Amino acid sequence: MKALTFSFYLLLFHFSFEAFAQPVFKNPNLPDKESYEISDYIDKANGYVITKVNISVKERNGLKYYYIYATEGSNFSNEIELNYDNLTTISEKRVDQKTNSIVEYYSNNGNNNVHFYNKEKGIDKDFFTLEKNIYSRYAYFFSLSGFPFETIKSVSFDTYMAEYGNALTMRATNTGKQTITVKAGTFECYKLELSVAGWISIFAPDVYYIYFSVDSPHHFIKYEEKEDNGLWSSDELIRIINN
Repeated sequence: MKALTFSFYLLLFHFSFEAFAQPVFKNPNLPDKESYEISDYIDKANGYVITKVNISVKERNGLKYYYIYATEGSNFSNEIELNYDNLTTISEKRVDQKTNSIVEYYSNNGNNNVHFYNKEKGIDKDFFTLEKNIYSRYAYFFSLSGFPFETIKSVSFDTYMAEYGNALTMRATNTGKQTITVKAGTFECYKLELSVAGWISIFAPDVYYIYFSVDSPHHFIKYEEKEDNGLWSSDELIRIINN
């Protein structure tokens, strides 16, 4: 499950900026404008590419949100919109640049209704959910920087997964601090362990690791995942273009 390939997307549907009760994450004073590059492992066929990420704050109906645009080399273009305060996902879209076709999207239409589409899995349906804290898997490198690192050990949240065709509860656990060296330099980081929560974890036991800088605003530094061949792949920060 390449659930966390660093990609982002936007769906231009109607959506709601409704208040989210007891949000799992909180905006840690992220910059309103930022660009950076990541060394990004897509899959065995494509290997590593450079993903370029551009983040900006926009406003609609008097409310602010984050708009993120990222390109995974020449393979995929991605867009995402996140609520400004709690970084929950409003919408996202991933496009295959070779065919110019949408391969996956998620949209929060308000009133507890969301729509999820995945071309590969043949999923194209509406879901009803009372869960307000839904964080898209392609936004993890951004939204998980809002983890309450100094106050809470572990949190759970919902994510729509193509592998299951529905919302899946994930658990993020702060395992402590670790010094990490990547192409962008050496950083003291918080290490988050990400895993499937609840009974379904029996069938999905894999764990993933994401590192964020200890220094505010907790920038993404590195991500690690074990591939099907048993080897670990990693995505890592190459450089921050501006702050």
